[in-house]
Amino acid sequence: MYKVIIVDDEMIVRHAVQTLIRWEEGGFEFAGSASSGRSALELARKTNADIVITDIKMPEMDGLELIKRLMEEGFKGEIIVLSNYNDFEIVREALKCGAHDYMLKLTLKTEAFMRTLGEVASKLEGKRGTASLATAADAEKPAARLIAILREMDDAYAGNAKSAFREDGLPEREGLAYLPFLVLLQDNEPWPHRVGGFPDMLEKLADGLFASGSASPHIVHTRHNRSLLVLSASEPELYARSKELAERLVSLAEMYYDVQICVVYAPAAIGPGKVAEEIRNNRLTEGLLFYSRYRAACLPNRLAAQEEGAAFERAEADLERPERRSWSEWSSLTLQLVEAGSSCRVQPDVLKRAIARSIWLMAHRKERRLTASEEKAWLGKIESADSDTQLMDRIRELAEEATGTEGGHAASPAAREEVRQAIAYMRSRYMERIAITDIASHVGLSEAYLCHVFKAETGSSMLNCLNDIRMSKAYELLETGNYLVKQASYEVGISDPFYFNRLFKKRFGIAPKHVKRHN
Repeated sequence: MYKVIIVDDEMIVRHAVQTLIRWEEGGFEFAGSASSGRSALELARKTNADIVITDIKMPEMDGLELIKRLMEEGFKGEIIVLSNYNDFEIVREALKCGAHDYMLKLTLKTEAFMRTLGEVASKLEGKRGTASLATAADAEKPAARLIAILREMDDAYAGNAKSAFREDGLPEREGLAYLPFLVLLQDNEPWPHRVGGFPDMLEKLADGLFASGSASPHIVHTRHNRSLLVLSASEPELYARSKELAERLVSLAEMYYDVQICVVYAPAAIGPGKVAEEIRNNRLTEGLLFYSRYRAACLPNRLAAQEEGAAFERAEADLERPERRSWSEWSSLTLQLVEAGSSCRVQPDVLKRAIARSIWLMAHRKERRLTASEEKAWLGKIESADSDTQLMDRIRELAEEATGTEGGHAASPAAREEVRQAIAYMRSRYMERIAITDIASHVGLSEAYLCHVFKAETGSSMLNCLNDIRMSKAYELLETGNYLVKQASYEVGISDPFYFNRLFKKRFGIAPKHVKRHN
């Protein structure tokens, strides 16, 4: 029997919910009710409740705070939220914090309620089954051994370099197949403030989507924003549904957690060798997410990144002839190399190595040497770029700095309509992580052509113009005295505080921390 408590500040609602549940038939026991979050917290502790059904808006302590407090105290049960039509944003936050599901008060019916409670009961049964294994050593746990094998397989192909892994322990039986999914956050920012983080979110989604008598999810968390999810299934109809399941994962993550994820999906694999091959293909395809053209919500692992390509090799050969070449010309050729890398599906590490070599060649020319510290800093920036958009921005920035054209000069008034549109777009979206490609798409010109006409019209690069807009706004924020430097940096769309400090000092001649509050 699962102990259930009902929480709502209206007695009539508590009574209505209680009468909707088929208690004995469903295997549930009424453990009490409460009219506020505070009293519900005490009741949950006292009764050791398994299921909490709670309203959102209540006096003393609302439902959202109740959920957070329960999670902080290590609540092992499940939570169902009762809401009204206009509470969806609060409900979404409740789901992020750990609630299982929500139900609308005005549409409560016994059948729907019992289905939801049945899902919760199955989930709790699974937790109890997992907990029953906790007394055995990790080495004796089949699930733990399976996770260890999958982790070794994934690690074996890191950097496209195969290393040894064990195949023993990967269960094999007739009709059993594995569907490997690689799940990543679309955004590389750290996981926002919420209990459990990305791993907890993925486990909840997987439990709800996959857990059944003949299909089980196994999750290997490798980074704060990356996990390998492998579904073991003995249902033939699931074998051809990997794309559908990947799309469902993406949809649920956005619906319940308001986050964008990307899923690399594979066809069903039978046997350790085939599973390892698909995990390797996932790894290779993961490299393509560096390029904006491949950054879709769902990506088949047949689009593996490559080591080379004819167009890429030609662009690389052009770039490695630095004699009498200006930094502006280097920038143009390097941007062409990035485009060639994208079209040829070249591994990002291969692309970055080619750019790093070209920087070294340019840095050691007599005409314009970079100092050792400058060279090291820029090689580090190229290496740490996490997308082709960021890489292209850094290429342009390096070229401008190397030729001495970077500075804090606002763009001159523009006559051309597309340039005015570009400036207006930057002024309205400066707080976002926009790139030149976004602006070019907005005004309907190619990236290269827009950069050319923008410089010709204004005498300034687009990157300088955007940074001027951001620095001016940052100054205004700091001048109010209500923002820390790091906060101002994020408010104007710059996530790297060190880069923000350098831009600010170059623009205004003082460090941002020295801005005096305006009275």
